[in-house]
Amino acid sequence: MRINRPEQLSLTVVDDRLCVNGILDFTTAAQMSLKLRECIASLPGSFTVELSGLSQFNSAVLAFMLDCVRLSQAANKQCQFSGATPALGKMLKMASLGDLMLPV
Repeated sequence: MRINRPEQLSLTVVDDRLCVNGILDFTTAAQMSLKLRECIASLPGSFTVELSGLSQFNSAVLAFMLDCVRLSQAANKQCQFSGATPALGKMLKMASLGDLMLPV
C-alpha cells in the first residue's frame, strides 16, 4: 500500500507560471486544493501552468487541470498549460481536452 503525503506534490509560483512538481493523484490533488486557489490568486491575469515537473500522475491530473481552468475563470483570469509528457498528451486527447495545452 502506498501512502500519499502532501509534500509529494508541490505548487510554486514563478513570475507568470504555476509550476506543478511531484506526484499528482487523487489524494495529493485534493490536499492541494486550497494551495491551488491561493496560487491562482497571486498570479497575473494570464498565466501558464507548467506540468513538466510531474514525476507521476493518474487521471486525477484531468480533474486538477479542469479545476485550474474553473478557478481561473472565477478569478477573471486565463490559464494555459505546458510541459505535457507524451502520456499526458495522449490522456488529454482521449478525454477531448487536448486544446488545453499550448502548442509545442
